Amino acid sequence: MVNLKNLSTQKLFDILADRWQKTVGSRLVLVSRQGVPLTANGDLPGIDWPAVVARADTQTPAYFPHPQNSIAVAPLLEAGHPVAYVAAVNAGEQETPLLEWAAETLMDRLLEGEALQNMTDELISAWNQLELVYRVTQKLTLAADLNAVLRSILSEIKRVVNTEYAFVVMQEGAGLEIVTTGRSLPGKVDYRAVLTKLLEENRVVLGDNQAQCRKYWPGLPPQVHTMLACPLEVEGLLHAGLVLVNKQEKPFTAGDAKLLDTLGLQLGVIIKNFLLHQRAITQERLRRELEIAAEIQKSMLPTHLPQVGGMSIAVSSTPASEVGGDFYDFVTLDDHHLTVIIGDVAGKGIPAAMLTSVTRTILRVEAMRGESPEMIIQRANEVLSQDLNRAESFVTVFTANIDSYDGLLTYASAGHMPAILWRADTRNIELLNATTPPLGIPGNYPPKTKTVKIQPGDTLVLYTDGITDAPAPNGNLFGLNRLLYIIRNRATEAPEKLQEYIQAEVNAFLGTSDSRDDATLLIIKLLPTSQRLPAKDISTVIKTVEFRYPADIKYLTLIAKQVTGLCRELPNLPPGPETEDFIYLVELAISEICTNVIKHAYANKEGDITGSVTVLNNGVQIDFFDHGDTFDPDTVTQAEIDPYKLAEGGYGLHIVRQIMDVVSYEHTPDKGNHWHLIKFLPSQRV
Repeated sequence: MVNLKNLSTQKLFDILADRWQKTVGSRLVLVSRQGVPLTANGDLPGIDWPAVVARADTQTPAYFPHPQNSIAVAPLLEAGHPVAYVAAVNAGEQETPLLEWAAETLMDRLLEGEALQNMTDELISAWNQLELVYRVTQKLTLAADLNAVLRSILSEIKRVVNTEYAFVVMQEGAGLEIVTTGRSLPGKVDYRAVLTKLLEENRVVLGDNQAQCRKYWPGLPPQVHTMLACPLEVEGLLHAGLVLVNKQEKPFTAGDAKLLDTLGLQLGVIIKNFLLHQRAITQERLRRELEIAAEIQKSMLPTHLPQVGGMSIAVSSTPASEVGGDFYDFVTLDDHHLTVIIGDVAGKGIPAAMLTSVTRTILRVEAMRGESPEMIIQRANEVLSQDLNRAESFVTVFTANIDSYDGLLTYASAGHMPAILWRADTRNIELLNATTPPLGIPGNYPPKTKTVKIQPGDTLVLYTDGITDAPAPNGNLFGLNRLLYIIRNRATEAPEKLQEYIQAEVNAFLGTSDSRDDATLLIIKLLPTSQRLPAKDISTVIKTVEFRYPADIKYLTLIAKQVTGLCRELPNLPPGPETEDFIYLVELAISEICTNVIKHAYANKEGDITGSVTVLNNGVQIDFFDHGDTFDPDTVTQAEIDPYKLAEGGYGLHIVRQIMDVVSYEHTPDKGNHWHLIKFLPSQRV
């Protein structure tokens, strides 16, 4: 309907009235259907405008003669219905046809103006919608803070569509999140109900009244009178919907529905991009954590094969992922005794890697004490069993002491794959089977050790199940028989050649198969006497420096400075960052030992820490002495190693044993507590 009170209508009528008066001489007045003058010149004394309008015809002009003010009246017709009247005051009857033409002309111009205004409003609305779509498009790749982006977009939608409320509802599993512009529907609102209906409809829904709204929103809040909503296309377990409530001044239009449909698609893309971005961040963080875990695990494996008289050794280890559950180690007690350890922690990834590092450390410590194979396994099982049970895991281990001079192989196996011993004289194979179940398996199983005689030329092959259980693309396994066949035909070759051939055969068998497990292969051949290395000293002392400091935390820096300063005098320090790594680990170890002496041995009471630093040709030896309370390492509660239930504390001795090559403790009446540490240079470690 034409708006008769706006400025454009008033201005247009004023122009018509001015020209009319100049041409005809009478005065024009615009009067409402109720007889109220709508123009400033209509307030004339002696004229009863309601009575004039009541006598006027609603379709044709009329003339009312009067001694003082004769009046001609013509209706303004819109779609055949009068919306107002144009009256000529002091007019003659002959002016009535001209007044009818003026009224028709005025209405035509008003309708044209109304149409133009509507077109202008529609153009502005279309521009606002286009601008809104553009702004939303700009945010497609900027969803670092999803809720902030959604709030910004909702504010724009609320402004452009002119609604009272706007919100996005998101559901993932049992969780529900509502994002609003800052103004929420009051009271208790069942947002889950409207989202459920939107997902069922899977289209834009419109409610022009509360009855229609209840179809799409069970338990409709009383404040909701109209609504326009649509589901958002989001992948995965997340479901979402966009809801507009109570459009102001007029109902929702088809244009609003089309706009919402477009915006719904874009909001779905924004949410999906955010989820993909978060997933990528998580994957990158996990990838980096796996890389770090792999680096740590790799650093704990022997960097060089041991040089032991009478033996030739080859080894390879390939994790299924960046980190794995396989491990191996060597401990040399002298030039012809070697302890070899190989094991496999059930599982893959970081949990298995954590268990692997702790298990290897405990086994190495027991081996360095010179324990027999069965005692190494028994004590490791005593320490690890509870943690393995909590982690629902287990560990298979094969450990053996090899005496190359006397030709003795003493071994114990906790559920590990059978070791393969190839006899050079008979060219036969013996399988060294498990002597006890794996570590972590409940039950009381007495440890057992077996000893076999070995001769020059004999070959020992140790491996994990990643070798024999390697699957072909068709699902067949590499198997023990295939491995035995290769060893029978190639055991005369050097361990390096045999190891390379077995690994090549396993890789060829795997082909394109994606199902791979950690695979470790360790081969030891007893050499003929003529090929054996001569005995050699392990270390040569270059100099020894003694020290004494008060048992006080504030002296830790001075102790560390003196010890690390002497470390820098080692003659064979490697170039580059390996030097700083070596010195950092030594400093960390002495800090842990001195802190324990101060806090536990002396219990923060007065006392002294004495000792010496011995610079060796291949490392550094540090001895600490104190007269505080005695200490039994065997009674210390082991650090929590359940990879799902880690806690702070209890790691001091565990860390020292990991980063130092030799760690021992003894107590004597004259010297008190004695900590003995040795750290070999990287090039000297085995």
